[in-house]
Amino acid sequence: MLSSRAIVLSRENFGEADRYLQLFTRDWGLISALAKSARKSKRRYIGGMDLFCHNEIVLRGDPREKPYLVELTVLNAFTGIRDDIDRAMTAGKVAQWVRKLANTATPMPGVYSLLGQTLALLEKESDPERLLLLQLLFQLKFLQQLGLKPRIDACARCSETRQSPGGVFDLDAGGLLCQNCLGERTVAHTMHLDATECQMLDQGDRFKLTLWDGFQFPVRPTRNLLRLTAQFASFHTQTQLPV
Repeated sequence: MLSSRAIVLSRENFGEADRYLQLFTRDWGLISALAKSARKSKRRYIGGMDLFCHNEIVLRGDPREKPYLVELTVLNAFTGIRDDIDRAMTAGKVAQWVRKLANTATPMPGVYSLLGQTLALLEKESDPERLLLLQLLFQLKFLQQLGLKPRIDACARCSETRQSPGGVFDLDAGGLLCQNCLGERTVAHTMHLDATECQMLDQGDRFKLTLWDGFQFPVRPTRNLLRLTAQFASFHTQTQLPV
């Protein structure tokens, strides 16, 4: 028997009574586990199979080979997320990013911690605009964890130090371009960013989520950067990601 902590990212019915759970675990990364008779048992898995639930789980078998879920204990059900459509939609996008970009049974304790912190803050946040901001911070921090942070401190092609507070972001290059490297880049591959947007891209991954209550950021740049980070991550991972 093996045990770990895990967050439910998706679930799928199997056969007449069983259910597969996709779990992001503290010790093994993203795994799938079969919960036998999950749709019939009223006690065995009670309250812990809903989306986003944070559980202590016990498995039988190799975690990388679709093991059996023996039992679970709910640590946090995050009911406040599922009770609100805006929170649920934001949490669903966060879960999709993890499922698509951290899709191997490899320990990623930093991503596990980030996911748990983000869900905890989502459950408490009631402002739809701040939900978008929290989603943006998650995406920036997640990309940094994966080693995919956009380059903002200098030109992404020639490494020349930036001279202006704003700039032109190029998806192919993976960051801002200097005037010499910008050349004849097509509009389809670039986006003009102002100083505020550049600062968020550069520093957002270093923001401490424990200071979330006091953090403010304008709405328009938040929406622009959500689109940009989704396009950037989709382009460089060849994976379609939600905005």
